[in-house]
Amino acid sequence: MLAELNLALSKPMELIQQLFEQHGSLDGLEQVICDRFTSLIKDGGALAQVPSLTSLSTVDKLPANGSLVRFRGMVQDTGLGGELFPATNADGSKLFMYGREDDAADVAAEDYSKLRERQLFYVVSVPGETAWAKEKLDQAPAEALRGALENLSLKDGAAASHLTAHKNPIPTEPSFGLVAKIYGETDESLKTTDVREFVGVLGATSWSTGLEDPSSAEASESLLTVPALHVLFSSPAPRPSGPELPSSESRAALRNELVDYLASSLGEDRDAAEWLLLALVARIHTRHATGMALGSMSLNLALPNGFSTDIGQAIEALVPAAAALDLTIETLNDAKTRLAPRSRDETLDAGRLQLAPGTAVVVDLRKLGEGKLEDTGVRNLRHLATAITQQKLAYEFPYSSFELDTDLNFVLLSEGKAILPTDCVVYVRPTSSSGQPVRPDASKLDQFRGYIAAMKHSQFSIPAEMSEVIQSDFVERRQASQGGEAMTQDDLLFRMTAARLLALSYGETELSKEAWMRTAELDDQRKERFPAVPAQQQQQRA
Repeated sequence: MLAELNLALSKPMELIQQLFEQHGSLDGLEQVICDRFTSLIKDGGALAQVPSLTSLSTVDKLPANGSLVRFRGMVQDTGLGGELFPATNADGSKLFMYGREDDAADVAAEDYSKLRERQLFYVVSVPGETAWAKEKLDQAPAEALRGALENLSLKDGAAASHLTAHKNPIPTEPSFGLVAKIYGETDESLKTTDVREFVGVLGATSWSTGLEDPSSAEASESLLTVPALHVLFSSPAPRPSGPELPSSESRAALRNELVDYLASSLGEDRDAAEWLLLALVARIHTRHATGMALGSMSLNLALPNGFSTDIGQAIEALVPAAAALDLTIETLNDAKTRLAPRSRDETLDAGRLQLAPGTAVVVDLRKLGEGKLEDTGVRNLRHLATAITQQKLAYEFPYSSFELDTDLNFVLLSEGKAILPTDCVVYVRPTSSSGQPVRPDASKLDQFRGYIAAMKHSQFSIPAEMSEVIQSDFVERRQASQGGEAMTQDDLLFRMTAARLLALSYGETELSKEAWMRTAELDDQRKERFPAVPAQQQQQRA
């Protein structure tokens, strides 16, 4: 067992050849190899011994081809199709799978019996992954990440990364990408934005970037040699580890400190911080056949004019992945601003919203200003609105487009109510002029991160008896609204989502009457902050 593990780690191709000889056939071989490497590497606890490719990796400083490596990445493009390759030599004694097809000189081109097919995917390092998450998952110091960001265009391997920059959803961040080659049916169901940890044999492949080479007189498509990973097995990417949750008695105190931390970026407005916490804990738990997604809560923080906040910095310190969108009329109209992915010349250009599930997206609309939106700007704004309201992202093709599910945590910053619709609008009322987050010590931040992650992924249920409580409260509120604005079905649905998130944020796993009433109180206080409607508009409504 130990000798086999050492062989897998140091000479994976030799172990693959041995497994082929033992199995004696190509039929079912991919699954045999997948199972054996999974047993040795993952189940055997040896994953940490496998060199890791990260967002800081560059083409010129990779391990040698044929090495066993791992890569935690997001599937960016599923449209690369299949690839035929010779599986064995002429007499069937030597295996050419998993990157050895360069040795296949003795296989006649017309010998179709030796051909197999594998599927190709383009995978990039997880966009928006925050510095603290990288440190935990990759053991990469934050200083190294900052240095890589500063030298992003100065790397020796920058030529290759420049030609694949259109595959990076966040072009201002360091990113590493490769072509994942999938054998058999082990990863057939991969979808764009899936985040997986791939373990495989490192290689290289020629790949059309879809870009035109300006140095060519014929302006032909650029053919680039890019890293390839011959995948042996993959699994859902791990989440950053955190400390154990405190006891039930201590959770309320930790939650209170967390709200204080968020409030420090909002001028000490604790009510607004409560809603922000719910928005960060939110996660889609059900999708109906109608397309409705339940569980998400997009939040609009309507800030006073001139109030400055670093709420994005506070959020980045808490979540494993975050992205910032600072929008102006000019950037929306810019053809280089792609919020949605776009297919072009058989490659998929990344969009700024092509992000991993659970990514917190802070959209700053405070500098939007006035101006005319051109076609590109209208299209970008429409893609953003659809992602916020329906949790769907459009993928644009030359003659059509289609939408795929997403699950992002949107926080919109605006002066006054945003022009984009959200589930929840909170008018922030600072009691302090400071919007700088008061950064706790590293240990406390770790507790905050672990708490949010645990609440976000907890199971939750609504007891049958709560249905009657909710229905009675709904009827009472409608009856009490005489002459006022009655509570609607949409209001009820929103409040049920908020109550679920509020209960989760207290570490509860089922909805209680107390949580429902706390939510109602918080929601009523939120509505009291809405600007008064002029009497003339009230008469028009009547």
